[in-house]
Amino acid sequence: MTVEERHVKKGMLHASMVGFIIAMMLVLCVPGNGFCGSSNDPEKTALLEAVRNFLDAEVRRDYPAIYACFAASSPYAQSHSYEQYLAEVQALPYRIIEYRIVSVSYIQDNEESVKFPAIEKIAQVEVELKFLHADTQDLSEINIGFVFFKERGRWYKS
Repeated sequence: MTVEERHVKKGMLHASMVGFIIAMMLVLCVPGNGFCGSSNDPEKTALLEAVRNFLDAEVRRDYPAIYACFAASSPYAQSHSYEQYLAEVQALPYRIIEYRIVSVSYIQDNEESVKFPAIEKIAQVEVELKFLHADTQDLSEINIGFVFFKERGRWYKS
């Protein structure tokens, strides 16, 4: 083997090692696997679970489960009985068929605890929603910042 051939072989070995290392980094750094870029914040985990519970119920059109996701201090829940909510939601000409959680915009302590004593924390979660319009079968997408309240140690839709 000539010096040139050994140099080429060594370069190919180096390139394949670099490729292997990059591939392993990509595998290990998939979000949510615990190695890279994932959040071990239990507060954020609990919040995202509550968001998914709410939105999964919306997609399933599970109205009792949706209403159960509302915080006791929610202005909507305080002003609407379940029957009123049900009448309103069933009259809507559209429904959520798909969603994607984009990010947690913030989680913060309730800075107005005198005015809202039941609320421990407030959070906003950015979500992309896909709606189906019943009359036209058209699809539309919208980005919404949902607000959630933490009460009695649990997260609820505001």
